[in-house]
Amino acid sequence: MDCQILSQYIESDCVGERFDKILTKLFPDISRAELQRCIKSGAVSLDGELITNPSKKLCKSGVVKIIYANTKLRTYDFSPENIPIAVLYEDEHIIIVNKQAGLVCHPAPGHKSGTLVNALAGRWQLSDIGERPGVVHRLDKDTSGIMIVAKTNIAHAKFTELFATGKGTQIRRFYICFVFNVPAEKEGKIDTFMCRHPKNRQMFTVSQNKGKHAITVYKTIKTRYYTSTKAISKIECELLTGRTHQIRVHMHHIGCPLIGDQVYKKRHIEEVYPDLIKSFSRQALHSHKLFFVNPFTKEEMNFILPMPTDMQALDRELI
Repeated sequence: MDCQILSQYIESDCVGERFDKILTKLFPDISRAELQRCIKSGAVSLDGELITNPSKKLCKSGVVKIIYANTKLRTYDFSPENIPIAVLYEDEHIIIVNKQAGLVCHPAPGHKSGTLVNALAGRWQLSDIGERPGVVHRLDKDTSGIMIVAKTNIAHAKFTELFATGKGTQIRRFYICFVFNVPAEKEGKIDTFMCRHPKNRQMFTVSQNKGKHAITVYKTIKTRYYTSTKAISKIECELLTGRTHQIRVHMHHIGCPLIGDQVYKKRHIEEVYPDLIKSFSRQALHSHKLFFVNPFTKEEMNFILPMPTDMQALDRELI
């Protein structure tokens, strides 16, 4: 289950009441004990200011936000495992890692161990908001690149909110992908809704007005033609929203499925393509650039990560 951001406005007539009692009224489906846990763990804020004392009395009206996930669903084993992870940056609140392709972010059905969380658990204390320690955003198993992990609950709360509300101003994420074909427009914005595929619950699809809003901005960097109609392209994508499989679904939607994608794949790969492309074993997708304003220091932080060797080989194919 993903963390949810719950938001409500607290009226001025609640001034003077205990914070946990107010939240119990505003969120009746969540127990008082669970709300107290959220407050103590740093998952609750009022107008952007963290509230960590359940008995604190409200002194003003304002918007309360809760980063919420039901800890009763935490059923997986997060035991430390000796899995090498490349660390790009670390401070007291976060770790920024280079997640290798083939590594699942957290334990889930079918992947009960051998995950990024298991790898990090042996080296750092991770946040424990929700059922995925440290995980404030995810990369698909076979997507490589830059990923932020929270070490503290306060960081988990702040970065979850940043990813949910700060895109385009406080945080920007860029990916490199290699696709079949050439987009009809060299650059553009794909603005759709996305929902689960009606016939395959493991897939997502574009819909007219059902599901969640999804926006990807893309630009074509270079293209190589093998015939007058068969080509591959290198594309940079910026996520303005963060939906599951978003780039893979959006590229498939505009007729440019990712090379190597085993789910949203090209139906038939013609013989004209070289073996490197026909045998590429994962979706050719890499999180290569991350910009954000650190919510603790207000410092602008930029990270750029070169492509892994398998995608560099694809890049050379386009030269």
